[in-house]
Amino acid sequence: MPDAVAFTPPPDLTLLLAPDDTAHPVGPCDWTNRLGRREAGHVYVVVHRRHGLWTHVYRVVADARPGRLLAYLERAMPGDCVAEARAWAQARFMT
Repeated sequence: MPDAVAFTPPPDLTLLLAPDDTAHPVGPCDWTNRLGRREAGHVYVVVHRRHGLWTHVYRVVADARPGRLLAYLERAMPGDCVAEARAWAQARFMT
C-alpha cells in the first residue's frame, strides 16, 4: 500500500469509543466509493461493551474538509468477535 493512506497523526476515535470499548487496528486500505473516487483510509475492529457486547468493523477516511474524518460502519456482529471481524475486514479491504 502507498504511504498516502497513513494518517498523521493517527485518527482520533473518541467519537466511536466509550470508556470500556477497545479498538483494534486492522490496517490501511484503498477503497473506491460509489462515485468511483479512491478513498484512502484505515480499518478498525471495535468491541463495544456499553449496551451489550458488539463487535463493529469501521472504515475511517479523511473528509474533503480538512481536519475531519468520516467513519463508516461496515459490519456489526453480536458478541466479542475480534478474530472473525479482523479476518472479514482483511478479506474485504486488504485484497
